[in-house]
Amino acid sequence: MLLLLPFALVDVPPVLDYPNHLARFFVLAHPDDPILSRFYAPHWGVVPNLGFDVIGMLLLKFLPVHIGGRLLLGLSLLAPVMGVLAYSRAAFGRITGWALASSLAAFNGVFFLGFMNFLLALGLALAAAGLWLHLRRRGWAKAVAAGALSSALLFFCHIFGVLLFALLVSCAELERLWQERKTLTVSEFLRAAAMLALALAPAMILYALSPLSGTMAGADEWAEFSHKAWEVFTPFMTPVKAVTLLTGLCVFGFLIMHLRAARFAPGARLALLLLALVFAFAPDTLKGGTFLDVRLSLMFGMLLFAGIAPAPQGGRFWGWLLIALLVLRSGVVALAWYDHRQDLADLRAAIAFVPPGAKVMAAEGEAPERLVMPGLYRLDSHFAALLLIERHAFWPLLFADPAQQPLMVLPPYDDIAEPSLSEPVEWILLAQPITPEAAALTDYLQNWRRNFDFVLLVEPPAFGPVPAGLTLVHAGGIAALYRITR
Repeated sequence: MLLLLPFALVDVPPVLDYPNHLARFFVLAHPDDPILSRFYAPHWGVVPNLGFDVIGMLLLKFLPVHIGGRLLLGLSLLAPVMGVLAYSRAAFGRITGWALASSLAAFNGVFFLGFMNFLLALGLALAAAGLWLHLRRRGWAKAVAAGALSSALLFFCHIFGVLLFALLVSCAELERLWQERKTLTVSEFLRAAAMLALALAPAMILYALSPLSGTMAGADEWAEFSHKAWEVFTPFMTPVKAVTLLTGLCVFGFLIMHLRAARFAPGARLALLLLALVFAFAPDTLKGGTFLDVRLSLMFGMLLFAGIAPAPQGGRFWGWLLIALLVLRSGVVALAWYDHRQDLADLRAAIAFVPPGAKVMAAEGEAPERLVMPGLYRLDSHFAALLLIERHAFWPLLFADPAQQPLMVLPPYDDIAEPSLSEPVEWILLAQPITPEAAALTDYLQNWRRNFDFVLLVEPPAFGPVPAGLTLVHAGGIAALYRITR
């Protein structure tokens, strides 16, 4: 209840990618809409990231968009915690108090970035690994069958879920083989390898059939050490930096105090070590996937709760501390989301002047501190997705890349769409001649005055020139709408 309380305070929470995902779910749920069907068409295929698209498409056929959307976002919040509880139950025979403490990591940096399918896959991967531990005690057959089904399901949720599942079950089997090393034969080792391969084969086959397999494995520059050090706190990130630090220090301090007497799940030590090493050397982006190191940090953090069972002294004290931190963290989020209602009112007042079917380009100024996740990213880049949901207008940044999502942009709108671009253009770029470098980054900047009807400016600057050819329609605290005059 504490975790879900903030969802009752605002109908569109300030979570970065959430409005964009919700707009796609809305389009998929209404494929015959007379206006939206001019812009987009469903394009189902063998691609990851389909988990919430399927659930959202079905749910939004029956529920109002902002009620169904919050149910989906709440599920993404709870999924990793439920996965921790399932894995802990399988590994230790009961749900430990330490596993319950994973609720401290429900609100985290990845959640505020809005990576909903990743969070769902993270929870399912932990649950599937727990099921593997449970069935493996009874032999190979049931474990392999369940593992094969799990790996296929995880692929369609998110590829990182497959990787975490593979890591956990492989490390568990390696630890089992190490413990039996004195009597282990070559045939038993090969059989274990073959069984693991069979369990993971469906995901590998699906990956080979997906467009993702043909993507070049290019990596962006690596984060600086100071930024990596801050990303260690990803599992505990909140809008208030001090609360993030307090939670992280309490959790890490508790582990340091009680690690010597703690029990570990099968293979958890090796899995934690490998995750830590990969996180330390991981780039920011790989094969089109963003925030790679942040995702790894959350995986490591959730495994700390799932794979370890400390035996603390003074359990009552730690229990009350857990409750106090939960109340504090949920309260901080609730206050931030409650204040966000005014931002939404300003945005809706601006887009109310957009007629259905209009083409609207979004631009952005500098985000205020209240809409920035400290040390991570701004959270307002996809607010303009409400244009599509509430005004049925075309917005070029909807996540609709057929290689990653089950949706495609139809001609002629595909010429002015950027389905893989994460941010609106900077407002300042519209007030000056478009350089070749800027046009290469955002193709739809070419001839934008001719191709669009309106410009929605999120976070208007206090001063500065208005680009030529724009007429102010409405100006509010967080948004301004301009009509393009030709």
